[in-house]
Amino acid sequence: MERFLVISIHDVRAATLGRVRALCATLDALGARPRVLKVIPEGAGDDPALVAFLRAECAAGSELVLHGYTHRVDGALRGPPLARLRARLFAPGDAEFLALAPDEARARVARGRDELAALGLRTRLFSAPAWLHDAALPATLRELGFTGLVGMATLTDLRSGRRVATPWDGVVGAGATQERLARIPALAVALAEPGLPVLKVFLHPTPLAHPATRALLERLARYLRRRRLVTYSALL
Repeated sequence: MERFLVISIHDVRAATLGRVRALCATLDALGARPRVLKVIPEGAGDDPALVAFLRAECAAGSELVLHGYTHRVDGALRGPPLARLRARLFAPGDAEFLALAPDEARARVARGRDELAALGLRTRLFSAPAWLHDAALPATLRELGFTGLVGMATLTDLRSGRRVATPWDGVVGAGATQERLARIPALAVALAEPGLPVLKVFLHPTPLAHPATRALLERLARYLRRRRLVTYSALL
């Protein structure tokens, strides 16, 4: 059975470009291409260095995912209690799409898509910040021409409704307590990894010397020896 690996770098924007470049250079040294870049579109066109970097990554085979619009919470959190608890524990200021009415969510998705397209950067994949959103978002994305919704542990084909399980190992880019909590499910995945058809590894733009990032890159080197790198579009 062929086994697949998706490598995803979160929160790509002008403010994180230096750390994202460092992560990509480290991944290049590991031979880790193609990869996925989750781009926060707000203000992207105002930074020529970011635009040039994203264009170069796409030319080299990287895939872009629209990652919210601002990646900031604006207003009270909505949705089920469990989703709001996840937001408060792991992303108190980041769960943008859990604080938006459906019409606001639609406007932000369309704006982000159009602003990236104006820069020559196109994607039909979306991932809400912290993977949190309301139940109306998949239908909205379908209407706007998106083909895939990236969740925390699933990839949904918006055309057919089919879901691909994407168990994960990753660094959440939060405080020490959140990193320890995130390691609980990741440890289970690491133990089961040899038998998993698909594995997702996600990195946030933390310093390379961060202990969680350093340990994850060591595990990633092992995963790369026995898995084929793919993008989300390839999985769909």
